[in-house]
Amino acid sequence: MHSTRWLMIVTVLFALWWAPSVSLAQQWPERTVKVVVPYGAGGVTDIMARVTADRLGKILKQSFVVEDKPGAGGAIGVNYAMHAPQDGYTILFVGSTLFTVLPLVQNVDYVPLKDLVPVSITGTNGMILVVAKDAPYSTLSEFISFARAHPGKITYSSGGTGTNNHLSAAYLAGKEGLNMVHVPFRGGQAALEAVLAKSVDMHFGNSSDLVGPVNSGTVKALAVSTPKRMAQLPQVPAVAETIPGFEYVAWNGYAVTGGVPPQVTQRLAEALQTVAHDPSVVAAFAKLGIDSAGTTQEQALDGIRKDMPVYARIIDMAGLPKVRR
Repeated sequence: MHSTRWLMIVTVLFALWWAPSVSLAQQWPERTVKVVVPYGAGGVTDIMARVTADRLGKILKQSFVVEDKPGAGGAIGVNYAMHAPQDGYTILFVGSTLFTVLPLVQNVDYVPLKDLVPVSITGTNGMILVVAKDAPYSTLSEFISFARAHPGKITYSSGGTGTNNHLSAAYLAGKEGLNMVHVPFRGGQAALEAVLAKSVDMHFGNSSDLVGPVNSGTVKALAVSTPKRMAQLPQVPAVAETIPGFEYVAWNGYAVTGGVPPQVTQRLAEALQTVAHDPSVVAAFAKLGIDSAGTTQEQALDGIRKDMPVYARIIDMAGLPKVRR
């Protein structure tokens, strides 16, 4: 008798807990959702956020408004979202380094996968190794041989220390035992212009920035960092064709802070899978040199967990000091 009564009480309590959770997921969003981009306006991350936010709004029948909050490698935007109400009406569109790189090299106020939680990887992009169009090497093997013959003389540019531009080149140098000099600039465009001006020898840049210059003949592409050749540049070999196993792929996607209800996160993740397969989104990303992804949250979590130790090793190769925690 007592066990039956206890079972009934537990059932009622569970129903009282579950009903609001289901209702919350079904009702969200009931008003405008703010999408925080922790980088500068006009960049590829900002463009991707606006493309996907527009589609999200149509699918979920509510406005998704992008707001840029750049600074501190993205940490300022994350902190802004962490201090907003944890109700799903302030979400983030982030880059992979906020999970894999920044927490290792900078004191940040968040713990990846706890305070900053991925929802879906929206798009992936490889890196393109470019040199001046009249450089004395036309293949990656020739470049590596030239670099070995001139230790400490070959320079490579990046959009800043710790960026994907920097780490992909450092990874290449580490894998091949090359002694090259890193020259950081303020942004990828300045890093590319340094190659055009021949003030540096090489730039390993984002595909979104370099597909156009490569196709126009402004620079010469030696290789791409994706496991296989990129659809946008089928004539350019993958680094892995010369250095087996080499891969460096960055991504952008949606994230929430740890206090956002999981039912809301799941609803957002499901909508993002629809967004990623929308032909207009796929086409818009392709023009930027980006492959649409649309992962589940579980796939995003699994990918980040696998990436973390890899990036830790790459940071060591780059000679970047890690923060103590």
